[in-house]
Amino acid sequence: MEKQPEYWQEEVDYLNKTNKAIDEKIKKLSSFIETQKSDVLELKKFYRNNQDDFDYFEFLCNYARSDELVEIGNEQIKKLFQLRNVMNKPYFGRIDFLLKNSKTPMKLYVGLSSIEYDNTLYVIDWRAPVSELFYEYGKGEASYNSPNGKVEGNITLKRQYEIEKRQLKEVYEADANIFDNYLQKILANNSGAKLHNIASTIQAEQNQIIRNLKDNIIIVQGFAGCGKTTVALHRVAYALYRLRNLKSANVLLFSPNEAFLSHISGVLPELGEENTRSATFPKFIRRLLKLDIPVESSDEFTIRYLTSNKKQQNAINEKLKFATKQKMQDWINNVNKNLHFDIGFIANDIKFGQHKLNEILKENQSLKISERIENLIDTVCKEFNIKNAEEKDALIYELKSRLNIETELLSLMNKFLTDNGWDKLSEEKINFEDAILLCVLKSMYQDIIIKLDVKHIVLDEAQDYPLLFIDFLIQLFKHSNFSIFGDIYQKTVPGELNSLEDVCHIIPQHATAKFILMDKTYRSSEEIVEYATNIIGQPRHNIFRLKNNQPVEEIIMADTTQQQSQQIIKILEKLVPMEKNIGIITGDIKTANLIFNELEKTIPHRIELVKNANTVVSEQIQIMPVGLSKGLEFDTVIVVEKGMMFENENKNNLLYIACTRAINKLYVIKK
Repeated sequence: MEKQPEYWQEEVDYLNKTNKAIDEKIKKLSSFIETQKSDVLELKKFYRNNQDDFDYFEFLCNYARSDELVEIGNEQIKKLFQLRNVMNKPYFGRIDFLLKNSKTPMKLYVGLSSIEYDNTLYVIDWRAPVSELFYEYGKGEASYNSPNGKVEGNITLKRQYEIEKRQLKEVYEADANIFDNYLQKILANNSGAKLHNIASTIQAEQNQIIRNLKDNIIIVQGFAGCGKTTVALHRVAYALYRLRNLKSANVLLFSPNEAFLSHISGVLPELGEENTRSATFPKFIRRLLKLDIPVESSDEFTIRYLTSNKKQQNAINEKLKFATKQKMQDWINNVNKNLHFDIGFIANDIKFGQHKLNEILKENQSLKISERIENLIDTVCKEFNIKNAEEKDALIYELKSRLNIETELLSLMNKFLTDNGWDKLSEEKINFEDAILLCVLKSMYQDIIIKLDVKHIVLDEAQDYPLLFIDFLIQLFKHSNFSIFGDIYQKTVPGELNSLEDVCHIIPQHATAKFILMDKTYRSSEEIVEYATNIIGQPRHNIFRLKNNQPVEEIIMADTTQQQSQQIIKILEKLVPMEKNIGIITGDIKTANLIFNELEKTIPHRIELVKNANTVVSEQIQIMPVGLSKGLEFDTVIVVEKGMMFENENKNNLLYIACTRAINKLYVIKK
């Protein structure tokens, strides 16, 4: 048995004291919550039974008091949840910080949340100002910014801990930012089934992104596996901790699909916070535009674009150009300027003359079309004393139908499209590019009122949104902060976005923005990263993971689907007993479905097909088209280079996406 360091018992004793403090606090909180619950129920029961004895104001005040007690109880429940969340691993690091002009260093243990009991602080939250010392410095001179100003001193000791089920397993002496052996071990044990918090291994460059609250808009571009999504979620958790007026309900996360949302669903709860609001592109568009028909997702759009002819692709490219915004603005201005009545009409036995209507319409020429028409309706109803709802509805119909152009949003959109030589909107599903143009047109057509109190937007996989849409979001949520993350080498949609740095050119004057490049990769082994980066001709990655002696295996594809499935089964026979999660990635849903049907005959109940963006999966083996694999990660990936998106001349970015989903092992079955 390896001899333990001399300080081992000291660390074991401190962990035991911390565990005891947690147990006592959990016991105390549980008792308080039960008492509070009982008191509130009794109080409300008393108010109901004796309400005749109170006047209305007293009754409201008493009920408000009971609601206050409920709120206090909820806060205690949240604290109880946080304690239970960290009880098996109360902390992961320690720094001893000697203040200037002080003789005794402060011993600070850092964990996911602060632990305080009986006037003793055992653990500090990783988001506290002083915790920045742990992430930014090794031993030596150090400083951090407290609410009262800059605090300087020296770090005399820095350690990291491996704690499992409340037992100390290992202690690492850390002289650099984060001790490499510790991080290598954490990454090697990552299974990829779910995304987890990285609070114990946050690197200095990640920490600077997470803690930056001074810039309104943060734009981060990074290679696959650099931790973009994880950093984005930790940034949200940090903001929720530091900003008192920010709640989880004030944050909106844009996600590529539902499977991705499932993959990241555990991170914020692990960090002691509730999950935020979330939206996929189709859901957001349908809600914003109040559409009854489906909206095309970005992965569906990618397939349609790649299989379109040159004429269709050119039309899509033109629509998604940033200059289309000005073209649309000029067009809508012209429509607004020339809006008029050609003839008058009679409704409800009242004559509405053409000239009178045009005079009223001209009074509001500076407004957007929707507001002009609303004002027109209000003025006409007031002038002719029309109050009856049915009469008003009839008048509205007549007014709108007598204008020289149809002014409903979808009608205007179709007119704009045809005036520019493009096809009208599909009646079955709104195309991706048309959905974006509809958003832009709506903002020019009327002032959009967002009912949600959104203060922070997280836009992940931002490379798959044209600059036109990113600009729309920034303008729509002009009082919100933005965290924009993406990898230009995983871009699968057409458009002028050549770097996320292009977003800096559309930032409003009132906002401050910062562009950051993350050039390290942490997810995949060195062998996998080298293989994947050769596909896109970008060997510049700074690879953190070492070689794991599991080289990428290329296998020549068999002729038939049945034979190809047998090739996959041979691989799975070695992997399934190891209980590692496995992703099988193909070039389209048709190929995925054919292989799935063959595999299911041999390995039932262990494999799941990811059919669309709304599929949430939990099985050990998942098979999916490459468009649905974005943001996901698996211990092992089997890429089957078959299907529409892998047989296209622009397939390299898609192959890069598929290969970089792998953490420890990659198989490529290729023609």
